[in-house]
Amino acid sequence: MVFGLNVAGFLEPLELASYDRLLWTRLQHTPQKIDPRIVIVWFTDQDQRRFGYPITDADLSLVFENILEQQPRVVGLDLYRDFPVPLQGGAGYEHLKNLYSHHKNLIAIRKVENIQGERGVKAPAFINDQNQVGFNDLPSDKNGTVRRSLFYIQDSQEQILDYFGFRLAVNYLASQGIHVTADPKNPEAIYFGKVHLAPLSLGFGGYSTEEVAAGIQLMLSYPAAPQEFAHLSISDIIDHKIPANFFTDKIVIIGTNAEATPDFLYPAISQFLPLEKPSFAGASVHAYVTSQLLQLAQGEAQLLRSLSTHEEILWIGFWAMAGALLCLWIPNLWFFVPVVLTGMFAIFGIVYTAFLHDLWIVVIAPLLSWGLASVAMIIYLSYQESQQRFELMQIFSKHVSKNVAEVMWQEREQYLNAGRLRSQRLVATVLFTDLQNFTTLSEDMEAQALMDWLNQYMASMVDLVEQHHGHVNKFIGDAIMAVFGVPIPSTTPEAIAQDAVNAVDCALAMRAAMERLQAQWKAQGLPCVRMRVGIFTGALIAGSLGGIKRQEYTVIGDTVNTASRLESFDKSVDTDSPCRVLIGDATLHYLGNQFVTDCVGEVALKGKHSHIVIHRVLSRTAV
Repeated sequence: MVFGLNVAGFLEPLELASYDRLLWTRLQHTPQKIDPRIVIVWFTDQDQRRFGYPITDADLSLVFENILEQQPRVVGLDLYRDFPVPLQGGAGYEHLKNLYSHHKNLIAIRKVENIQGERGVKAPAFINDQNQVGFNDLPSDKNGTVRRSLFYIQDSQEQILDYFGFRLAVNYLASQGIHVTADPKNPEAIYFGKVHLAPLSLGFGGYSTEEVAAGIQLMLSYPAAPQEFAHLSISDIIDHKIPANFFTDKIVIIGTNAEATPDFLYPAISQFLPLEKPSFAGASVHAYVTSQLLQLAQGEAQLLRSLSTHEEILWIGFWAMAGALLCLWIPNLWFFVPVVLTGMFAIFGIVYTAFLHDLWIVVIAPLLSWGLASVAMIIYLSYQESQQRFELMQIFSKHVSKNVAEVMWQEREQYLNAGRLRSQRLVATVLFTDLQNFTTLSEDMEAQALMDWLNQYMASMVDLVEQHHGHVNKFIGDAIMAVFGVPIPSTTPEAIAQDAVNAVDCALAMRAAMERLQAQWKAQGLPCVRMRVGIFTGALIAGSLGGIKRQEYTVIGDTVNTASRLESFDKSVDTDSPCRVLIGDATLHYLGNQFVTDCVGEVALKGKHSHIVIHRVLSRTAV
């Protein structure tokens, strides 16, 4: 999705803004020095008041002559001279014409027709050598920011024209044997000294528009900006206030820097300048471009590169995948914000490091993919967690206390497996209860009255089980099956013993509750019944029993069968108590001396081949 937004151009403004910030940060933290090969002559407001605007051909010729005395390598005039000044021409115009004719290192400008939707301006009519003319148009992005330079333009007469700054650089380096040569493998590319110049790829860096791929273009680095080039004014030149060798072997650019006749451009770094009007005079921008071309041609700087389309897909996709996978490893939501911030700083660090090495990598797209993937994964995990919680709580909500359920939720990986609970082999204590003669009693009572009476009894017993850290596993008519030590298993002898003690304490509490209930029933004219309890401790299996759509959490094993047989053993034993409690010797082993018991004897329980010693629990041992 993010890559689609990037290709469609929605992220381009943000990516270009990030490019501006990267460029400015690099300029601030990388040692820079102004290019000594370039000087500027400014036509200022003061000069315009003195010499008029436009400057006359005679005064301009005088400026050229005084500059040429110091033998500069090339002089570029960034002022339009498409007609004589004054209009009638004269000696000044002829003199200017002769200067251009005899000095091939004088370069004039023209404006190409219809570029940026503006009308063109012709070069001086007396110039016949196109190597003495360059267009001064610079492509700007939608907000007017100048980030690129174009080397060649085809005008309306299908004539190929050179960019003004490129023509200055070519003339300057010609004396050093550095020339422009064609690339035999690519007719659209050229070699200029040590740099290979070719059209930018479609979607270069943060661009998504096709215009960057039109002709040979250069991403501008504005070397040493915003420092000013060495400069003088027109008045200084005419008044011969020129330092010795100021123009010797230099590139000289003559341009306007006046509020009366504004010629200002907005480079990529202009927004970061502490100025009321963050703009550069046009001639200074051409000077920065020329300086960059000189550095590239002589191997002093490297051309800015960008990722290919496939590499960009991998770059954006990597951060989407990383954001999703890292969120899988976050133990809880408290780590989410630090992890996301760490990823963002990592992206910024990688992008800035690459930019220091002349590689422009998009930053907004990976930030979005990282952030959105992280948020999407967190939402998914939260949903998954809520579903798992619902699933787990649905299974246990009727069986265990809230505290036990929370503990199980924290350790849910140990309990859930493919929509059902994992089976566990553990040691626990099972408690069975039953009401004596309930079947006969139920035949003599009206259905609703019987159910109300039974629910009163059940509610009291269930509360006691939970109070003693057990859970009711199931109701079997009037019988209750409770387990102590599940679903969170007891793994030490001390914990297993505590489960046994809790079960016997629960049984004694049931006895006391039965005494109170019998008193209430007798006062209400309801039938009174006795209760029997069987308790046994041993190994069993706990888990989900049933199909995917219908399951029951239960325990199975010989321990369960033995506890059931103890509850139903010889109904004539201890008939005077409202609640008889029988336990096996395995349970007694864990109780120590905490209870008063009476040995019933060694018997063979119904359905079991082995004998078991049965004990009757009388009370807690007096302290």
